[in-house]
Amino acid sequence: MVPAASIGIQSGDLPGRRFGAYCHQKLTRLFMERSEPESNSTAGRASEEPSAGARPPWYLRVRLWQAIAGMSFALAVASLIVTSDLTRALAHRTNYINRRVSALNALVRDLRRETAAAQKKLGTEREHASVGEVFEKILFAPDLRTIKLVATQDRGKEKLQPQADGTSGPSGRLAMSESAGGAMLEASGLKPSENFKVYRIWWIPKRGAPVWAADFLVGDDGLATVPVDLPPPRLKESSINVTLEDETYADAPTGPIVLRGDAAHAERVAGARRGRK
Repeated sequence: MVPAASIGIQSGDLPGRRFGAYCHQKLTRLFMERSEPESNSTAGRASEEPSAGARPPWYLRVRLWQAIAGMSFALAVASLIVTSDLTRALAHRTNYINRRVSALNALVRDLRRETAAAQKKLGTEREHASVGEVFEKILFAPDLRTIKLVATQDRGKEKLQPQADGTSGPSGRLAMSESAGGAMLEASGLKPSENFKVYRIWWIPKRGAPVWAADFLVGDDGLATVPVDLPPPRLKESSINVTLEDETYADAPTGPIVLRGDAAHAERVAGARRGRK
C-alpha cells in the first residue's frame, strides 16, 4: 500500500472519512498513471511481434538472391568443367578403342587369308596324296593295263599343232586296274585350260552313247594327272577320248578331240606286284 506521506497528504489535515475518500482517489489516479506506461510498452511489444514475421528489407532480399545466383553460376561452371573433362576423356578412350578395333580387324583379315591359303594348300596336298595313293595302288596291281593316248585329227575340226619347243603334240597314258577299282590318266603337252573350258574324258563304245569319265584342268606346264572312272562292264572294249568342252554339263562330246586311245589295244604290264617290292 502506498503511504500517504509519499503523495503529499498529512493525516491531520482532513477529517477521518473525507481523508479516506481523498486517499482512495489519489491512489486510484496514481495507479492508473503508473499502469499506462506498462500498457503502452506491452502494446509496443505486441505491435513489434507481428512485424517480426513480416518480409525483410529489400536490400537483404537482394543480397540473398545475389548469393543464390553466385552459387548457381559456380555450380554451372563446375558442371561445365567436369562435363568437358569427361567428354575429352571419353573421346580419347573412343579413339583408342577404334584404333584397337581397326588393328584387330586387320589382324583377323590377315589370319583369314592365311587360313584360306593354308586350307587351300592342305586341300591340294590331300588331293595330291589321294591321287598318289590311288596311282600307286593302280600301278602295283596285278591286273594293271595301260592304254596309250595320242593326238588325233577330229574330222571337220581344227587340227592340233605341235608344241612350239619342237616336242611332239599332246600325249598321254591311261593306267587301269579292275582289282584296284580305278584308272589314272597322265597327259602332257596339253594347252592350258581357257576360261569356262575343261578337258573331258569319255568312254566311247562301239555302239551306244558315250559315257562321261572325268573332267580336269591344265596349267601352264601342260601336264595333268587325273583319276578316271573305269568303264562299265559292257564297255570294256570301248575307246577313250579326251575332248575340250565348255564347263557346262553335256551328255555327249561336242568339242574337238585332243587325245584318243583304244581299250582293245590295252597293254598288260607283267610283274607289277614284283616291281612294288
